[in-house]
Amino acid sequence: MNFLRERAGFIIIGFIGLAIVAFIVSDMFKASSPFLQDSKSKVGVIAGEDISYQDFNGKVEQNMDAMRQQMGGNVPPQMTGYAQEQAWNQLVQEIVFKKQTEKAGIEVGGEELFDLIQGKNPDPQIRRMFTNPQTGEFDSKSVVTFLKGMEANDPSGATKKQWLEFEKNLAANRSIQKYINMVSGAMYATSLELNQLNTSNTKLANAKIVMLPYSSVADAEIKVEESDIEKYYNDNKYKYKQKQDQRTIEYVVMDVVPSKEDSAAAQKDIQKIAEEFKASTQDSLFFVAIADTKAPLTFVKKAQLDAKLDTSLYNAPVGTVYGPYFENGAYKVAKLLGVKNIADSVKARHILIGAQKGGLTPVGLAKADSLKKLIQTGKASFADLAKANSDDPGSGAKGGELGYFGRNMMVPQFENASFGGKVGDLVVVQTQYGVHLIEVQDQKNVSKAVKIAVVDRVFSPSQSSRQTAFAKANNFVAGIKEAKSFTEATEKAKLSKRISDNLNATGSEIPGLESSREIIRWTFSAEKNDVSNVFETGEKYVVAHLIQIRDKGYVPLEYVKSEIEVAVKQEKKAEKLTAKVSAAASGASSIDAVAGKLGAAVQPLQGVSFGNPIVDGAGMEPKLFGSIFGSAAGKISKAVAGEKGVYVFIVDNFTTPTPISDVKSFRRSVEMMQKQSSAAGTFEALQDKAKIVDNRGKFY
Repeated sequence: MNFLRERAGFIIIGFIGLAIVAFIVSDMFKASSPFLQDSKSKVGVIAGEDISYQDFNGKVEQNMDAMRQQMGGNVPPQMTGYAQEQAWNQLVQEIVFKKQTEKAGIEVGGEELFDLIQGKNPDPQIRRMFTNPQTGEFDSKSVVTFLKGMEANDPSGATKKQWLEFEKNLAANRSIQKYINMVSGAMYATSLELNQLNTSNTKLANAKIVMLPYSSVADAEIKVEESDIEKYYNDNKYKYKQKQDQRTIEYVVMDVVPSKEDSAAAQKDIQKIAEEFKASTQDSLFFVAIADTKAPLTFVKKAQLDAKLDTSLYNAPVGTVYGPYFENGAYKVAKLLGVKNIADSVKARHILIGAQKGGLTPVGLAKADSLKKLIQTGKASFADLAKANSDDPGSGAKGGELGYFGRNMMVPQFENASFGGKVGDLVVVQTQYGVHLIEVQDQKNVSKAVKIAVVDRVFSPSQSSRQTAFAKANNFVAGIKEAKSFTEATEKAKLSKRISDNLNATGSEIPGLESSREIIRWTFSAEKNDVSNVFETGEKYVVAHLIQIRDKGYVPLEYVKSEIEVAVKQEKKAEKLTAKVSAAASGASSIDAVAGKLGAAVQPLQGVSFGNPIVDGAGMEPKLFGSIFGSAAGKISKAVAGEKGVYVFIVDNFTTPTPISDVKSFRRSVEMMQKQSSAAGTFEALQDKAKIVDNRGKFY
């Protein structure tokens, strides 16, 4: 007690001190929590700039929107990964180059940006966006029309926002191009470089070689020590440096297999569909309502038909039903809906009321109808109206003439109207470009075509079959705990083990496994030797085992040991064969004598150049060719360890290099090659220098 009384003051002060520290630390954590949250929302860091998930995902969505426009709204799932990769590369390029353009004082002013969009030499992107699809020509007027009507046609402001972002990117790309032009403009080929390049290409050698292949030494004759492997690794460490984290997994796949009951149920279902299809009087509606695959119903000619349908339906009466039959994983039944004569090519002319002028609204349709009536009543000619009203400048100037065109050359709505009508028909249709008034002028190679609807039911396993496969996969995972290894568990379950190597954190799919992005994400959050839970990928269940972790930087020796062992074996074989070749060449009077001692053939090399170091049957042999062009004629060489074997040679003669006939032209071509490679080289050098942290794998 006396001890406590004597020291009570110190103890109380201590408790108070601890309380104050705890309060301060607590407050620090509260204050810093936004920063902690911010670090969790960081997709990466590029040259010192943080990339937030929100900003990055915005770029991904922009790329996805562009893809949707190009693909008519349907973007395959695997393209999402491409959109992410494209967005990341765009940001890396933009930020890395921005640092350099700012240092160099490179800017894009208002007048220059105006010129890129509306000037005499618009940016290639602008040309592509405002090229008339019918004529293939750039329409400068449509740029101005679009900009003036941007807000009126889209009051939401979304179009304007996208356009401003596009202008920003356009200016950034222009700055980058200026910087690259500045770097490439410094490229210069000296006279020495020109002469060396010309010599390497035009100085020719005639030689004879003797080769002892590495395969002539059995692997069993070569002993590789651990010290040999370690030495090779340390001497060649630069070969084993990687820029990204990588993982290797082994995995097993359990397919979801339909049962006999599934098959019987599917056959019963398609038989019922076939009977209903036979009795149907509204075939198109039936097809749209029932078919799993809803392909457009169009008239096709004999050569375009599937062989089974050609035989069964091409010459059959309308209404004939073929099937059920099984094809490409689906049960199908086909019905002949119609027969008509159609052309292979059509001549037509049109008047376009563009989307920018209300061609996608009732106003555009009303205008097209009024023009149609003027033509039908004879009050105006088609050609005159096209010249005065068409927003297609290419054809409009020619009275709307498009000439002859074949199938798949126009958008579907335009094609159907042109090929489906009769000569002389006036048809109004809408496409993504606006509303068209089309006159069918001529049709060539008219012959019989049929319209066939194929109702399919994709044959897939039932829920019961899925549950059976899932239970099997879960039992396998449970069995791994009792087994000594993943390999033992796979053997016990009689499953085949597969390996996927060099997986990257941002990879979209494992080769051979659809929808496997989640497995890749798991590999980058798991520890070595972890076994995953069951993953579902399409009609398969997958269990993975992480067997190797390779972080960016130098790959640990243990992961490249087998690869290095092969290289060391070749080095030791080279030493053995070099000694053998050297002994045979010592005191030999001719290359034939060397070949005789070695029991090998003499192979002639005729008219070879340093710039193309290829040996027939052996491939690239740069060391051999370097030795040939660095030696004197008429002298048996020392042994040369090449890529495929050890060589000895003698040069018969060299030809004198051909003089450069036009130095200026040759210099231009060399500098052009240098400039072309400098763009990629510049970006690669700046990218290597910049600090880049890529955390995308945690978010996608």
